[in-house]
Order: sequence, then structure tokens, then C-alpha cells
Amino acid sequence: MTFLLNEQPEGNTVQHRRDLEVFEAWSKKDRCARFTLLSCMYDDLIGAYEHYATAKAMWDQFRFDFGGTSVIRLRSLVLKFEMYKKEPKNSMTENLRIMFAMIRDLKNAEIALSDELQVQAVIRSLSDSWVNMRQILTHYENIKNFADVSHHVELEAEREEATHATAFFAQWGKRHGNWSKRKRKGKSGNKEVPSNHGPRDSRVSKRHRGKRGGKKDKTKVKCCNC
Repeated sequence: MTFLLNEQPEGNTVQHRRDLEVFEAWSKKDRCARFTLLSCMYDDLIGAYEHYATAKAMWDQFRFDFGGTSVIRLRSLVLKFEMYKKEPKNSMTENLRIMFAMIRDLKNAEIALSDELQVQAVIRSLSDSWVNMRQILTHYENIKNFADVSHHVELEAEREEATHATAFFAQWGKRHGNWSKRKRKGKSGNKEVPSNHGPRDSRVSKRHRGKRGGKKDKTKVKCCNC
């Protein structure tokens, strides 16, 4: 489909016979390629392209009709790039990756964006909470291209995440400390106070037998008859 051979004039020389063999081989491959192209088309396209005699002629016309990027698609790509805003669910790295892909699509469509337009688009895509940072990036002279602005916004995103993490752990530690104090206070308030009427010790001391309970000394017993 990339080249075309014309039918060779008749002749009896060796060169003519070689040229004829080459043309017949090419003609066979061309018919096969032409049939393959037609078999891949819908019926309405077959009627529009089947009159082309060679596969190359058919392919050239097909590329002319459908190969280029349509005006509607170009406008859609440009509008999407200009109106793009970072999604809250996406990280800064994902946001920059999406924008780089859009720049690449525009470049493939033969729309080359200048470095200034790329930088402005990245700054414009940042969320409203980055108002101060957007102003700083807009007036920062060292930012020249997409790579520069990407580096700065990624560093700022990392710093912001670290600040949020520090604040979270500080708040968590404060709450955990208050909870521990309440827990200790609850334990001390529920401590049992010893009572005078508590249960007696199961070990009962043996009662010593008194004077009456002991064995009497018969020598000291006074006789009533005396």
C-alpha cells in the first residue's frame, strides 16, 4: 500500500521477463490488500471505496478522509485543557500526570502549547485553597516550563500533607492523654473503702478457757464438810 507499480510493456528480453514477474507478484499482493481493506469496512464505506483500482489509491483516500483530527475534536481538546481543574480525590502527582497527557494529546494533534501557557494551565488547575500559592507561582520568575511548576507544586503538596499529619497526631495525643486521665480518675473513685463491719476472718483464734473452764486442783478445793 506504500508504492505503486505500473503494468510493464510487452517484450522478449530477459529484463522484460523479470519486470513482468515482479509486477505480477506485486499485483497479486495488491489485490489481497485491497480485498482486506474492503472486508474491514461497513457496507456504506464499501460502496464509496470499492471503485479504487489499487490498494494504495484506496488507502490514500481513506487516510485523507479519516486520518486527520477533526475540528470538533481539536476544540474539545483545547477546551478540556483550558477548563481543567484538579479533582479533590486525585493527588498532586495524579493531577500533573493527567495534564501532561492532555498536553501530549494536543501536541499529537499538531497544537503545540508554549511553556508559558502550560505553566498558567497548571496554576489555574489548583484548588481554591491554594489561592496564596497560585499568586506566588504566578509571579515567581524561576518557573519557566511545565517541569519547573510541577516540581514546586509537588513540594508544596508534600509540605501540606506533612503539616496535616503533624496536626492530626498532636490532636490525637491530646485526646489520648485526656482519656487516660479520666480513666485513672475513674479507677481512683471506684476504690473500695474498708469498713468496720466487714466480714470476719475465717481463722478464729482458739478461746482460752477461763478459771471455770480449766481443770480444778483438788488440793485447793475447800471442803464444805470441814
